[in-house]
Amino acid sequence: MFYVYEWYVLETNEVFYVGKGSKNRYKQTRKRNKIFQKYYNNFNCDSRIIKTFINEQDAFNFEHEYIIELKSKGFAKANLDYGGKGGCNFIWTNEMRKYKSIYNPMKEKSQIQRMKNNNPMKDEKIKNKVREKKYRKVIINGIEYKGVKIASQILNVSEFTVSTWCKRGYDTFGNPCRYSDEIQKEYPLIKKIHPKASTNKSVIIDGIKFLTVKDGAEYIGVWSESLIRAIKRNKKCKGHICKYDNQQPSHMNSYNSNMEGSTTNV
Repeated sequence: MFYVYEWYVLETNEVFYVGKGSKNRYKQTRKRNKIFQKYYNNFNCDSRIIKTFINEQDAFNFEHEYIIELKSKGFAKANLDYGGKGGCNFIWTNEMRKYKSIYNPMKEKSQIQRMKNNNPMKDEKIKNKVREKKYRKVIINGIEYKGVKIASQILNVSEFTVSTWCKRGYDTFGNPCRYSDEIQKEYPLIKKIHPKASTNKSVIIDGIKFLTVKDGAEYIGVWSESLIRAIKRNKKCKGHICKYDNQQPSHMNSYNSNMEGSTTNV
């Protein structure tokens, strides 16, 4: 048997909660929201079954309609939505938004205090470590800066950009970069002509290395797209042998070479 039940205040007969249940659910007070608990703790409350059903869906339908009716009259304040879908439903009603705002667990004093106590920045060792990392000296193109933040402000780039330069060993223009306490890594001997080129993959044209596709394309007098297309198809571009730097030879190249050799032998 399924049923719809209600909780109410004995003195005023105000119905503050409606639910659908079976067995002895209508008597239970566990797993209730905080508005329900306020009513239960501050008033003399009781519950009662108002209608029974053989079919569970019929019980859900009646629960939904009854909650809508009560809310229109200012009751069922402990119902955060309009029911009819079981205990797992979650609908953003005005009541639900208000409830989540007032009873947000992150706003509770105990939670705020716990977050303060567990804040890693309260630990002096961690605080100093973060501070040292932030103000770690860097050397960009031979100029020393007191920290990543200061270098980013002077060079008008983000702190992340400066950190990236130091990690890889050179900046956008191919200039050497490092943290002052590290050894300088290898950096390109050929600087970028177009440092802001969208395709910054190195290419080799007739044995000459270019740090961007745009640089290489300009060298042979074509658009970047034409050069990329030629490299992808393993073909020459305007008579020039082109490839990406460190590009592995493809099976198609080997096949074409063998075919050319076979034709020559014939």
